[in-house]
Amino acid sequence: MLKNPPAAGGAGSAANRPRKTHLAGAPPPYALFIQNNPIEGPGYLMELFERDGLDATVIGPDGGIPGSAEGPVVILGGPQSANEDSPRLRAEEELVRNCHRRDVPVLGVCLGSQLAAKALGGRVYAGGLAEMGFHDDVIPDRTSALFGGAPDPYWVFHWHQDTFELPPGAAVLAGSPAYANQAFIAGSVVGLQFHLEVDLPTVQTWLGVMAGQRGAAPRNSDRPEDRLPAVRSNMDAFYSGFKRLFSL
Repeated sequence: MLKNPPAAGGAGSAANRPRKTHLAGAPPPYALFIQNNPIEGPGYLMELFERDGLDATVIGPDGGIPGSAEGPVVILGGPQSANEDSPRLRAEEELVRNCHRRDVPVLGVCLGSQLAAKALGGRVYAGGLAEMGFHDDVIPDRTSALFGGAPDPYWVFHWHQDTFELPPGAAVLAGSPAYANQAFIAGSVVGLQFHLEVDLPTVQTWLGVMAGQRGAAPRNSDRPEDRLPAVRSNMDAFYSGFKRLFSL
């Protein structure tokens, strides 16, 4: 994400839904969603987890980061740079490394992908182009387990300018004309620099923030209602592949 957005999400957005809380002494939740920004929540991905009966909890932007996890971890986006001097971001990177060592699945989205790459030895840096809004520029590896059979064009939602170099031993899963690395996998860690998890309230909120940023605007004026079904379908397929790959 670019710059610091307002702290409130749109009505009904995933960021505003009641969160499950983890009580001291209770069994750990099956999955963790880590938020770095109030308006960047789990969105449609939480719906998929709930549909499958998978227990998950959300750690809000001010919540502490655990040192380890037993089930899948999803690190969501935010306006921060992965290079900021932030103890919380460093704790997220340590969690990624811990999960990677123990083969616990991690999915990093946007900022989360950059933190994941950095945690495993990649470099995060400012890219030359701010990508914002709905795009069909991403070219996934259609021979991979996560993007096999992906449609062409492949629609996503972008909100970033920073990007990453692949960490040692990682494989690129998607790129675009502007950014060679849009997705990667390194052991149990997967990074997506683009957003598939967005739902309609989230997109409406983000587009409103983008419209208020000086000199910034989405690349196109597509109505969310027109483009979101394709992004949602891509999330469905990616989620199914992620579950199969990691036997969830």
